[in-house]
Amino acid sequence: MSAAPVRITDATGRPYAAEATPRLDIPALPSVWGLDSRIEWLVEGMIPRSSVNLISAESGTGKTWLAHAIAGAVARGPGGFIGRTVDRATPVLYLDGENPLYVVKRNLAHLGIGETDNLRVWGGWNEEPPPGPDDPRITRFAGAEKPLLIWDSLVEFADCDEQSSTEMRDFMKKFRSLAHLGATVIVLHHTGKSKSSQEYRGSSDIKASVDMAYVLTGQPRHGKLHRLAMAPFKSRIAPGQKFAMQFREGQGFDGISVPQPALCEDPADVLRRIVREHPNSNGTQIKTLAKDFGIGKNRVEQLLGTGEYNIQSGKGAALLYSLWDDRVPDFPDPEVQEIGKSEEGAS
Repeated sequence: MSAAPVRITDATGRPYAAEATPRLDIPALPSVWGLDSRIEWLVEGMIPRSSVNLISAESGTGKTWLAHAIAGAVARGPGGFIGRTVDRATPVLYLDGENPLYVVKRNLAHLGIGETDNLRVWGGWNEEPPPGPDDPRITRFAGAEKPLLIWDSLVEFADCDEQSSTEMRDFMKKFRSLAHLGATVIVLHHTGKSKSSQEYRGSSDIKASVDMAYVLTGQPRHGKLHRLAMAPFKSRIAPGQKFAMQFREGQGFDGISVPQPALCEDPADVLRRIVREHPNSNGTQIKTLAKDFGIGKNRVEQLLGTGEYNIQSGKGAALLYSLWDDRVPDFPDPEVQEIGKSEEGAS
């Protein structure tokens, strides 16, 4: 009598997926040296193709306006977005878990985005709410069309605790699977109120799971959308750049020039240069200067606390920072005594 096959189960008693026959054996893995690894841009310098991107902002800043504008430019192609090249038209699916239909139609009209089959919006006004990244329909669409997929916003689709590293890591992996199929993913998210969540809210695994991440800030005029600025806080694929734009009703956004960080320059080197050029500046002043180079407040605080900087007390509770003097200190020459003489000079 033969023994029953061994079933490997997890802690809940469910069989592991590994029991299925594997489709790829190790010797059959293709050599990475022979694979195409060129970076292709959906929006030049901003959104790479086949990547996972995060855009976070406070509620009401204008991140949905920005996402609609990017969607329209990519669907329309070729052309550009705020002066950045969009080389070809790409299908776009916008999955909207937050906004009512009239807000979406208003945005598209005010952005000057005309009707096109290349842009589809799946919102709550449809018979079925928009699905998450693991829906089979999304997977098939990603593999067949290599589209741009936009989720608005993360909290509406992540049925888990955004503060849990384990739960958020598992959820964010679903976006990575779509990128492996050739889709480009943009996830809209919110910033928090605490000091540690000024770039994005939730687990650090959210940031760890994306390729490019931007925090969006706004400058309204008369209470209406006016100017937006995107500052990178994660750039895995290429050096991060800052982008700024101004809204023109009926036409969309125009690009505005903005100071850029030096390409491939280490944040520590940038901060040393800032402190060297602005000695005895306090932390707030240094953070403001570093922001123009895409260096976040938390990173500045970390670098200022390395012991590399001379710290002095300023007005009130302020601390003033400067670079330590690079010179070798001038020590007095040792006294040379004549042999046979005492310290008093007596023989």
